[in-house]
Amino acid sequence: MKRSWILPILVPSIATVITSVLCLLALEAAVRIIEPKKVLREDFERGDPVFHHRFIPNASGSYKSLEFNVSYSINAIGLRDREISWNKPEGTKRVLLLGDSFTEGNGVEAEDAFPARLQALVDAANLSTRWEVINAGEGSYSPLLEYLLLKKQLVDLEPDLVILNLDLSDAYDDIQYTKLVTFDASGEPMAVPAEPERKPGPWYVEAIYSLKDFLKDHTRLYNLFRRHVAPLLTARPDASGDIRVDKYAMIRDGYDPKDGRDWSLTFGYIERIRDVLRVRGVPLWLTVYPYAHQVSPREWNEGRVFWSFQQNRVYTTAPQKQVEEFGRSKGIPVINMTDDFLERSKKEFPLYFAYDGHFLPAGHAVAAEAIFRELLPFLQQAKTPIARAADPPGN
Repeated sequence: MKRSWILPILVPSIATVITSVLCLLALEAAVRIIEPKKVLREDFERGDPVFHHRFIPNASGSYKSLEFNVSYSINAIGLRDREISWNKPEGTKRVLLLGDSFTEGNGVEAEDAFPARLQALVDAANLSTRWEVINAGEGSYSPLLEYLLLKKQLVDLEPDLVILNLDLSDAYDDIQYTKLVTFDASGEPMAVPAEPERKPGPWYVEAIYSLKDFLKDHTRLYNLFRRHVAPLLTARPDASGDIRVDKYAMIRDGYDPKDGRDWSLTFGYIERIRDVLRVRGVPLWLTVYPYAHQVSPREWNEGRVFWSFQQNRVYTTAPQKQVEEFGRSKGIPVINMTDDFLERSKKEFPLYFAYDGHFLPAGHAVAAEAIFRELLPFLQQAKTPIARAADPPGN
């Protein structure tokens, strides 16, 4: 018996598929016309088996959101900075800045970020010794990743001072990265892979992953949805005040500091950084800066909604004081920029992006000036290059 019913069903289905594909191709073309260049971090940053994620040496690209559209140029070492040599030029000293997206300069051009502004202030001081300020900041880095990067790579830049720009979210990030870290037999952190190894699944699961990877690598429409639409469809971030799941727990109302125990992983990794530098005769300093809603009731008015903070109020700066107390107890100088931002906010607005929350160029200027003020006596006192001690066993 002929199955005459198949054709009336099959033809409309094929037509629907063809129409859907053509519509998607038209949307893809429209996205490419509206935004002719790639604007994703994947063009200059990738996953890393040791450092979780790293800038791609010699890569360039653009990074765009609804608030900014900035260019990125990564040097041969893998830093968002000008080209520098591994070997320190004769007669030159170096200040190495570690940090996350605030140090990197998320949302602003490289020359507007506070490391470049600090370099300009140092150059204008006409010091007897030439100083290079090196920006080793990268988004979502925290002391665990900074420790690995410093020990395995950046210590070879022979810094004369290392400044770790501590972010309040570092405590949360270190908890997450510690779940991924691999240790050697002595308990020494060795690597933080980009993600746990995924076990192969059924053919249809593998086909979905392959399709997703293809779309990510070859289409703009998928990436537009992935980066700008999908986050809007997800639930708001956790606002429970539990540092294990809430990135901004320390600034919530009623947060229990637990005598600093929530900082324990982060402070422990900072001590490891200090120890790596100490055997080389290199001092470590810390800086800590306030978030927008710790500075002014007007700042970060859009981002507060997403992260479940109230409008028109200023939140506690107690976590910054905990960092100061830690520094004093360990003999590590700490630059707390909170008062600098509070004072500048009386005269200038805005200092931060309204939704993204990172520093605007004006905020980077405050950070650079605060660091320079505290740093200048150290730079003036340094007369000759600090001799580098022999590497400790195992390094």
